[in-house]
Amino acid sequence: MNAPLDSLEGISSTAAPEFKPNDGLTARLLTIGAGFILLTEALFFLPTMASLRDEWIINRLNTAEIVALAVTAPDSYGLMGGRTSELVRAAEIQSVTILQDDARLEVLGGTPKGPIIDINPEAQTIGRSLSGVLEAYAAPEGRYLRIVGRPQTNAAIKLEVIVAEAPLKESLLRSTWQVLLASLALSLTIGALIYAALADGFVRPMRRLTRAIGRFSMAPTDASRALIPSGRSDEIGQAEVAFSAMQDTVRQAFIQKDRLAQLGLAVSKISHDLRHSLGAAQLVSERLASVDDPVVRATAPRLERALQRAVNLAQSTLAFGKAQERPPERELLYLSDALDDAAEEALAGLNVPWQHDIPTDLEIEIDGEHLHRILTNLIRNAAQAIVQSGKPGTIRAYAVLEGERIDLHVVDTGPGLPKRVQDNLFMPFAGSGLTGGTGLGLAIARELARLNGGDILLASTCVEGTDFVVRLSAEKSDLTDEDI
Repeated sequence: MNAPLDSLEGISSTAAPEFKPNDGLTARLLTIGAGFILLTEALFFLPTMASLRDEWIINRLNTAEIVALAVTAPDSYGLMGGRTSELVRAAEIQSVTILQDDARLEVLGGTPKGPIIDINPEAQTIGRSLSGVLEAYAAPEGRYLRIVGRPQTNAAIKLEVIVAEAPLKESLLRSTWQVLLASLALSLTIGALIYAALADGFVRPMRRLTRAIGRFSMAPTDASRALIPSGRSDEIGQAEVAFSAMQDTVRQAFIQKDRLAQLGLAVSKISHDLRHSLGAAQLVSERLASVDDPVVRATAPRLERALQRAVNLAQSTLAFGKAQERPPERELLYLSDALDDAAEEALAGLNVPWQHDIPTDLEIEIDGEHLHRILTNLIRNAAQAIVQSGKPGTIRAYAVLEGERIDLHVVDTGPGLPKRVQDNLFMPFAGSGLTGGTGLGLAIARELARLNGGDILLASTCVEGTDFVVRLSAEKSDLTDEDI
């Protein structure tokens, strides 16, 4: 118990974490929502710009067709002159040539001074359109485009148009800023909507749970600071239920630790004065041994042994208080004799029938004092349970040999153990089903059994009685299972 409880001491001295809005789920949800929208927009950005570029190229072909018709039409149509010049200047068209078979009819002449790259709208692919956008962004000043294709309004003619690339670059940059601003506004709007949708169902409950953890860490024994689950059925509700159960466990652990510390202090004070009283009683028992009365001579050794055990207990205080149990001092003992001694002490003043079926030659290697305390606790508990039930009952012990291990069963016909007691049977202060019991007997017995390489288990319990098993190491002998 000491190790895990010591590790909990730091909880009460740890300050609750200060909540910072910038580090919370609010900012993260908003950032994640906006980030995913921006990422989606980024994936569609280049295809959108490629579509704008292709549309710009087609518009220039259509404009070149109008220029060609205006130049080649009769003057009576009124298309020559200023209107054509304005259209050419607006589209920054350098030259227009009509291609028919192998002939070239130059409609609008002009030789640009600068590098020229060729574009065929009819041969455009997605890859060429995307790479064309990147080339347009990086286009040097003074570069021109030679567009060769058929206008959408008249597929019967084929035109060769040379235009400046600068207007295309400006159009793409202007559209880029428009798309960027629109994407940013859209991402912030959708991110805010996502946060608003999750705030009530996720952010606020998580803040409530975080604050509850902080309050609990400041005062783990204060039940008024405990989190009350909201009753939600989702993962947050399950986390609240689990945290609430953990609070109860930790609170009980701290309370139990405090009680054990108080018990250790009290027993240390009592044992200091009790040793003197027991020492005087030992002197009286030694004088009784010299009396000629046969009855006194027979009972004096038992009295001396009982007093010696009491002195040892007083000197070492209590295992779950201040001191630790001493290491076992192994010796060979007859199990039958150990049971008789323990039953005589445990059943003093209790009128409960007792018997055992242990062979008199069955030896075990164990600390004698530890074994006596183990058996005394088990037999006394069984006897007190029978007496408090108000019904007749018996206690019986038998052994089962399993190789080099002995399973010693202590069986009573008492009322059985309640469910609430079974769950904390070997925990100090929590495993007693007896009126006035401290809940320390079985905890001490199990610790002593484990110190000697064994254990104590609850084999069965019901309204017809209870069966405890003490596992011990057997001394090798010629004893067989049938003998037992």
